[in-house]
Amino acid sequence: MAKVKFEEALKGLEKIVDKLERGDMPLDETLSEYENGIKLYKKCVSLLDEAEKKIQILVKDENGSFSTRDFIDNSTNDTNNAP
Repeated sequence: MAKVKFEEALKGLEKIVDKLERGDMPLDETLSEYENGIKLYKKCVSLLDEAEKKIQILVKDENGSFSTRDFIDNSTNDTNNAP
Protein backbone atom coordinates (compact mmCIF):
# COMPACT_ATOMS: atom_id res chain seq x y z
CA MET A 1 0.00 0.00 0.00
CA ALA A 2 1.44 3.31 -1.08
CA LYS A 3 0.98 6.60 0.79
CA VAL A 4 -2.63 6.14 1.97
CA LYS A 5 -4.23 8.57 4.39
CA PHE A 6 -6.02 7.20 7.43
CA GLU A 7 -9.38 8.61 6.33
CA GLU A 8 -9.05 6.97 2.90
CA ALA A 9 -8.13 3.61 4.40
CA LEU A 10 -11.01 3.78 6.87
CA LYS A 11 -13.51 4.72 4.16
CA GLY A 12 -12.29 1.82 2.00
CA LEU A 13 -12.60 -0.54 4.95
CA GLU A 14 -16.16 0.65 5.61
CA LYS A 15 -17.09 -0.01 1.94
CA ILE A 16 -15.68 -3.53 2.15
CA VAL A 17 -17.59 -4.24 5.37
CA ASP A 18 -20.81 -3.05 3.72
CA LYS A 19 -20.19 -5.36 0.74
CA LEU A 20 -19.41 -8.33 2.98
CA GLU A 21 -22.46 -7.74 5.17
CA ARG A 22 -24.76 -7.90 2.14
CA GLY A 23 -23.55 -11.45 1.52
CA ASP A 24 -24.41 -11.45 -2.19
CA MET A 25 -20.91 -11.96 -3.64
CA PRO A 26 -19.41 -15.19 -4.90
CA LEU A 27 -16.97 -16.89 -2.54
CA ASP A 28 -13.81 -15.95 -4.45
CA GLU A 29 -14.82 -12.28 -4.53
CA THR A 30 -15.74 -12.42 -0.84
CA LEU A 31 -12.31 -13.81 0.03
CA SER A 32 -10.59 -11.17 -2.08
CA GLU A 33 -12.54 -8.36 -0.40
CA TYR A 34 -11.83 -9.87 3.01
CA GLU A 35 -8.09 -9.93 2.27
CA ASN A 36 -8.23 -6.30 1.09
CA GLY A 37 -10.12 -5.42 4.27
CA ILE A 38 -7.41 -6.99 6.42
CA LYS A 39 -4.75 -4.96 4.58
CA LEU A 40 -6.71 -1.74 5.11
CA TYR A 41 -7.26 -2.60 8.78
CA LYS A 42 -3.53 -3.15 9.29
CA LYS A 43 -2.80 0.15 7.51
CA CYS A 44 -5.23 2.00 9.82
CA VAL A 45 -3.62 0.47 12.91
CA SER A 46 -0.15 1.33 11.61
CA LEU A 47 -1.11 4.94 10.91
CA LEU A 48 -2.66 5.30 14.36
CA ASP A 49 0.47 3.85 15.97
CA GLU A 50 2.65 6.32 14.05
CA ALA A 51 0.44 9.24 15.11
CA GLU A 52 0.55 8.17 18.75
CA LYS A 53 4.36 8.07 18.67
CA LYS A 54 4.41 11.67 17.44
CA ILE A 55 2.24 13.03 20.25
CA GLN A 56 4.15 14.92 22.87
CA ILE A 57 2.90 16.55 26.05
CA LEU A 58 3.93 19.99 27.23
CA VAL A 59 5.04 19.74 30.88
CA LYS A 60 5.64 22.58 33.35
CA ASP A 61 8.24 21.83 36.03
CA GLU A 62 8.44 23.18 39.58
CA ASN A 63 10.53 26.16 38.37
CA GLY A 64 7.87 27.17 35.86
CA SER A 65 9.90 26.05 32.84
CA PHE A 66 8.18 24.20 30.05
CA SER A 67 9.50 21.11 28.31
CA THR A 68 8.05 18.31 26.26
CA ARG A 69 7.95 14.61 26.90
CA ASP A 70 6.67 11.70 24.87
CA PHE A 71 3.07 10.70 25.28
CA ILE A 72 2.66 7.52 27.31
CA ASP A 73 -0.69 5.77 27.16
CA ASN A 74 -1.43 4.86 30.75
CA SER A 75 -4.95 3.65 29.98
CA THR A 76 -3.61 0.10 29.77
CA ASN A 77 -1.93 0.47 33.15
CA ASP A 78 -4.17 -0.47 36.09
CA THR A 79 -2.26 1.58 38.66
CA ASN A 80 -2.66 5.16 37.48
CA ASN A 81 -4.19 6.93 34.48
CA ALA A 82 -2.55 10.30 35.10
CA PRO A 83 0.23 11.40 32.70
